[in-house]
Amino acid sequence: MRQRQSALAKALAKNLALALMLAVVGLLAGPTARADSGGVPIFTSGVASGDVTPTSAILWTRIDRDTSVKVEVWNNPALTGKKTFKQTFPHVSAAHDFTVKVDATGLEPATTYFFRFKHDDFDGAASSDVGTFRTAPDPSDAADVRATYTGDADGTRLPGGAPAFNDFEVLEAARLEGGDFFVFDGDTIYADSSFRTTGPATTLAEYHAAHLENRGYANLRGLLASTSVYATMDDHEVVNDYDGQTVDPARYAAGRQAFLDAQWYQQARPRPHSAALEAMGPALAGRLPVAFRASTAPEILRALEMAKAFKLDPIITAARQVDTVTAELKAANARVIYSLNFPTRPVSLAPDADEPLSVLRDRANAPKSPAALDKAGVLFAFESSGLTEAKDFLKNAQKTVAGGLSKESALKALTLNAATIAGAADRLGSLDRGKIANIIVTDGDLFDDKSTIKYVFVNGRSVKLN
Repeated sequence: MRQRQSALAKALAKNLALALMLAVVGLLAGPTARADSGGVPIFTSGVASGDVTPTSAILWTRIDRDTSVKVEVWNNPALTGKKTFKQTFPHVSAAHDFTVKVDATGLEPATTYFFRFKHDDFDGAASSDVGTFRTAPDPSDAADVRATYTGDADGTRLPGGAPAFNDFEVLEAARLEGGDFFVFDGDTIYADSSFRTTGPATTLAEYHAAHLENRGYANLRGLLASTSVYATMDDHEVVNDYDGQTVDPARYAAGRQAFLDAQWYQQARPRPHSAALEAMGPALAGRLPVAFRASTAPEILRALEMAKAFKLDPIITAARQVDTVTAELKAANARVIYSLNFPTRPVSLAPDADEPLSVLRDRANAPKSPAALDKAGVLFAFESSGLTEAKDFLKNAQKTVAGGLSKESALKALTLNAATIAGAADRLGSLDRGKIANIIVTDGDLFDDKSTIKYVFVNGRSVKLN
């Protein structure tokens, strides 16, 4: 086992945002899976918990055949009294490598829970190991949390079964620290270990088998049973020092799926129904765009990273600081819905009061950012969200022209671009035969503040103006 220097028992910052995801809880394909083995079913790979929030946790196990499994959760180590959560799974299918993964809900914040999986049927009774985890604190509560972390776990075994390195003793030390959670800080397997007799993993089955081999270590199983896990993916989950731009996409996808089990809702077996998550299916399949409300440059870049990771079709809304990330937006083929609710100096601020430089910059650049988008070739449209005065919409559109945007591009941002981003360009956005006749008529240039609107037509019908 290759170990970076470990820092155990570090008290992390208060109200730590638990944003990492549980690794190694997906499909664990391997030679021990059996569709019908006879005898009492066996829970083959221990238990695990992860993705813990103040009110929920993902619980995982694996059994050796297609059979019924029940999961039960208590708030005491004796596993007595009323169960906090329970769910029965009639079948655990070979199609999903006989794994069970469930979202245990209805939990209390900052509470320790204990869980186990059971089988009790005509072929006998069996129970998994008992696992435990602690839910995250309520976001509104200040709380100290204690965690352990390490990374780099090459569990490859030599011919004959001896570990290539050691028995993961560091993970046993982490378990003994009794942390509220464990962070597996990358390289959770070595899919390309030099000790692999079959060569580096390249297929999904081989990546799953590498995770399964690591799960054969008692010290890893013991840690996963003792606390929840949040994990990051580094390079050896795919191949050493790979470049996301040049690595074989199929190989990367296989390694990443084995690590993260992709989107758990689509692949969890079986799963509770969730209309909200189910509605995300078309977006995850690339059939619908996803709008990210992101104002600052770091927020926009994080949104683009998420879109790339999950192969989403991104639209950025609000987008105050787009002028600094136009190249990234163009590279991601992202569209922008730019708010014409320009920042202004607060009326409550004293006339001689200073403001942060960043605030002054955003205010000065707000009318100029559309020109930067246009120059970079990013498709964008204007929105009125946040404006309290309707008259300010056109007034601020005129400011973008003064800020360097051409009148033609400003007009498109109000019309055809907006229709295109909305997927309605076949019906709206330009004066073409067969399109809906939503038209305004002015007595001069639309972007001349002296011009006035003379006529408005909605669906071809004149609207009386006050």
